[in-house]
Amino acid sequence: MENCKHNFVVSLSYTITSLIYRALYISPPCNIILKIYISKHKTREKEREREKEKEEREMEFWTRGEKLGEGSFGFVSIARSTSRHQQASGLPALMAVKSAKESDSKSLSKEKDLLDKFNGCASILRCFREDYTTENGQQLYNILLEYASGGCLIDRIATGRKVMPEKMVSHYTKSILTALSHIHKLGYVHCDVKPHNILLFKHTHDDGDWEEEAKLADFGSCVIFADEGNNSDFRGTVLYAAPESISRQKYVPESDVWSLGCTVLHMLTGNSPWTFDKHVTAKDVLFKIGCSDAIPEIPTTKKISKDAHDFLERCFVKDPTARWTADMLLNHPYIKNNNRHHRRHHHHGHLSSRFSHGIHSLVPHCFHVPKSATVHAC
Repeated sequence: MENCKHNFVVSLSYTITSLIYRALYISPPCNIILKIYISKHKTREKEREREKEKEEREMEFWTRGEKLGEGSFGFVSIARSTSRHQQASGLPALMAVKSAKESDSKSLSKEKDLLDKFNGCASILRCFREDYTTENGQQLYNILLEYASGGCLIDRIATGRKVMPEKMVSHYTKSILTALSHIHKLGYVHCDVKPHNILLFKHTHDDGDWEEEAKLADFGSCVIFADEGNNSDFRGTVLYAAPESISRQKYVPESDVWSLGCTVLHMLTGNSPWTFDKHVTAKDVLFKIGCSDAIPEIPTTKKISKDAHDFLERCFVKDPTARWTADMLLNHPYIKNNNRHHRRHHHHGHLSSRFSHGIHSLVPHCFHVPKSATVHAC
């Protein structure tokens, strides 16, 4: 209504000015006409912009909330589904959104395509949809993901007062193995399995019991293991990487199994799978993991169960062709015997949820390889 009044006043001013100058038999100065024309044009432009913004707001299925963190490719934020469209969109009320500039979104778009391919597995982070937005004058590419109310596994390990119970470790490990089995059958290798890329979700049953599920996330390093052409560069994180990945940049399904073993060891001990003197060089680290006969130190059976010890031994075999597969490990006694009764009851309480989305997966962790220190052969 105010816009209409403004337009009417501008038009009336223009008309009166023209009549006055005509009555005086002179032409109105060009600068006055120009100013009135520019004012009318700007008013129309603002009206169009306001109408466009209103239409976009009405079409929005989600709104961006607090930023959780950022990395080299972009940033992650909380996302909330708008109430007017929640039923039509099928989106949950709370999500996480990974965003990047549209011009730099190749990696994020690839991850979205992979998540769509892996969608049939409940142990893999779910992607709801992609979306493009214009924010602060920037064109952004976004993927809307499940929100991990329990944060990421590395936070659970780091903040735990005691070593994680073996039943809990086994339960999380079964979920990770299920995810790895699924992607391996489809011909892919994750290449960066570690606690930072495993997210935790609370699931409540109808009878009031609840359990926490682990899901594999961050597929930015994922490759097709039959495609040797994609394996010229190192992928992953050195302290969790398999020997063949460091020494030969070779990535096979069994490479993920070694990384899983490092993750399980980290859960069982609360410590990084490898420890080095602070004065050690990058070359020494790469040589020890990739070329020597050393494997991560497995605790004795006085500290962990025999099944857990045997499980880790199956993971830490230097020759990938002799290493157990994900499917074989799913049938290992450590997984089968510890996952029969894992539900918890409300009156026992539960670990507090974190307002996080496993943001550690966005930034470098635990010694990434500097290009100058790459080991090509032993």
